Amino acid sequence: MSNTTESILVGSLQKFSIEDGPGIRTTIFFKGCPLNCKWCHNPELIDPRQQLIQSPNNCIGCGYCIKVCPNDAVTMDPEEGIVIDRAKCDVCLKCADECYAEALRPVAKPMTIDEILSIVEQDKGFYENTDGGITVSGGEILMHAKFVSKLIDEARKRGMNVCLDTCGFGDSQALMELALKENVTDILYDMKAIDDKVHKEYTGVSNKLIIDNLKMLAADARTLDKLIMRMPLIKRVNDSDDIIKRTGEFYKEIGVKRVNLLPYHSLGVSKKRNVDGFEQEKFEQPTEERLTEIENYFKELDLKVEVLGRA
Repeated sequence: MSNTTESILVGSLQKFSIEDGPGIRTTIFFKGCPLNCKWCHNPELIDPRQQLIQSPNNCIGCGYCIKVCPNDAVTMDPEEGIVIDRAKCDVCLKCADECYAEALRPVAKPMTIDEILSIVEQDKGFYENTDGGITVSGGEILMHAKFVSKLIDEARKRGMNVCLDTCGFGDSQALMELALKENVTDILYDMKAIDDKVHKEYTGVSNKLIIDNLKMLAADARTLDKLIMRMPLIKRVNDSDDIIKRTGEFYKEIGVKRVNLLPYHSLGVSKKRNVDGFEQEKFEQPTEERLTEIENYFKELDLKVEVLGRA
């Protein structure tokens, strides 16, 4: 297929991102992820299929969504406002089409490579002046490796660098092919928990493939220096002395040099409720004192450490 016909579900394009790689960037969020992290801040991007999401505060109570729903899946509650019966809803999106207030809308939009890059290119000057570029994220990019590969190649033709943001759970060959591309300058690689039992409990999958793929990238001189490890920090989940020590020792063993620490935030709680009606478990971020201890530990290992999104 040509770039003008092949499309993929894109959750959003976030301009002026400053924490998704070096410089000023535009981050592209693809839909679909093989992990189901209990603290996910983009839970609407886990399911690879289209979904309907609510923004209750936008609702003006016009009732058009109720009238147009062919499955009687939309009702009005005096206290809760619009209620979606997810068992009846087939995501036909007729309600969203009629919702001028955008209280109901699709999670994602089908976009071609040309459509994506026409928006991305609007800020090309910012990328060039700050050593920035595009960050491909998700969801998980390895679920869409062929499309992402074509996107990166087209970005190179248009003079733009790319940063990969991956959880590392996917096809090893596809990951290496993406990582080796000439205009891929950085790889943001997630490390949720080095302890496999903890990883399974809180993400739904083993970390074995993730660690194997990380070792693969670190063992190749062409990709080692591109790696930036990203570790969400969740109190009483993955901030224990044992997990932090094992993580640091592992990074030193494989030669990783850069680490981003991301204290937990609760941005996914309301989105989870609004996209499927379920409540996301709430966590806490480590105390400021603990964050500093972890930061200093990694620095003592001669790692370049940055704490992002600090409260």
